[in-house]
Amino acid sequence: MKKIKSDSAAARRILATASDLFYRNGYRATGINEIIEKSGVAKATFYAHFPSKESLAFTYVKSLNEEEARAIEAHLNKYSSPYEKLLGLLEFVITWFQERDYRGCRYLNIASEITDHSHPVRLETRNHYTAYRVMIGRLMHELKAERGPAWKGKDPEKLADDFLLIFAGAMALAPLYHDPQPFREAIAWIKRVLG
Repeated sequence: MKKIKSDSAAARRILATASDLFYRNGYRATGINEIIEKSGVAKATFYAHFPSKESLAFTYVKSLNEEEARAIEAHLNKYSSPYEKLLGLLEFVITWFQERDYRGCRYLNIASEITDHSHPVRLETRNHYTAYRVMIGRLMHELKAERGPAWKGKDPEKLADDFLLIFAGAMALAPLYHDPQPFREAIAWIKRVLG
């Protein structure tokens, strides 16, 4: 499925409305008519930009991926070493958690409502975590190169897998407790294992 390309004010309003409703109420519980009504567009305008709810959901996840990638890159550019960047990644999420009404990872939330593993929306949610894994793997390799002989026996790929697992676990547990403590625990894990 291709991302719907449109920079019109109506398409942006539809997408912003859907983003809020998908996150607050869930993908399945949000109907097209509700999105149309709350975004203040005509039904024909909605369908001119998004032929289906599925195409809107795909655009929603794709735009989240792009927006978050830019925000994370800008945040991590504040740090110089790979170790600081790995810690910074979790600190970014803590700040993000505290600034919003965090109801869980948007990607995990929508993926849990789409059971078909080959569904384009679900595949796009997987792309989010794949991109994280690639970035974390790169940082682990940089850290190994920086640490030299002290890291001779360390496997950067295994550490990246472990990091992603800890990271995703914190993403899942933080809304359960409604507290960023799982992210702080993940930072403590990084410091113990990598510090």
